[in-house]
Amino acid sequence: MKLIRVSNYDAMTQCLLDIFVKQIKSKPDSVLSFTTGATPKGLLESLAKEVNKGLDISKSTFCNLDEYVGKKSGIYSVYSFMHRHFYDVVKQHPKNIFMLDAEAKDKIAEIKKYAQILAQYPRDIQLLGLGTNGHVGANEPGTSFNSTLFVADSHESTIKATQNLFNLKYEETPRQMFTMGFKEIMVAECVILAASGKSKAEAVKKVVEGGVTKDVPASYLKTHKNFVLIIDEDSASLLSK
Repeated sequence: MKLIRVSNYDAMTQCLLDIFVKQIKSKPDSVLSFTTGATPKGLLESLAKEVNKGLDISKSTFCNLDEYVGKKSGIYSVYSFMHRHFYDVVKQHPKNIFMLDAEAKDKIAEIKKYAQILAQYPRDIQLLGLGTNGHVGANEPGTSFNSTLFVADSHESTIKATQNLFNLKYEETPRQMFTMGFKEIMVAECVILAASGKSKAEAVKKVVEGGVTKDVPASYLKTHKNFVLIIDEDSASLLSK
């Protein structure tokens, strides 16, 4: 595990931006997989600015870690988030854009289709966010480390976090997600986990200082050959070292 500590959210965004820009410049046909939410929002907006200043992504492939089960047009959907903060902003699009379909009527068929895409396009970078309960994607506590693409039921803490992030009513908040399992996450060449803010401090402490356990799903990432954990001072505030 490579641990990178930065001062604050803006510094984290810059650190992530540097990594992604370097990857695209060194390998124009890179396959980059994003997560959504408060932590990667700054990265996507900053990366969009770089693209509009001339960063060439025309040979790249962009995809996503997961997608809520619900309306594609919903403010919470990964589809809406990616378009709002990146695809509707940039002057140039990647060669390929792949996302799970929030409204897929046949969930099993959708999972099979996305699995084929991931097999065809091996990822150079998989970006992840850290849930307050240690989840990554929708791999909630208790999920098997052998998990593969599946539809997950969200834990109450995840539902609340989604509700607060998008200012939704509780009954409007999605309860399920399509998500990559650990099998898909761990085959990426590089896995980056970013965590910002004091709400993530307890989970960060468990990941960094605890053992590998299904109670803290993100802890399994420490077994990856090229795992990078980026934390700011607030999220690192409970670390003993």
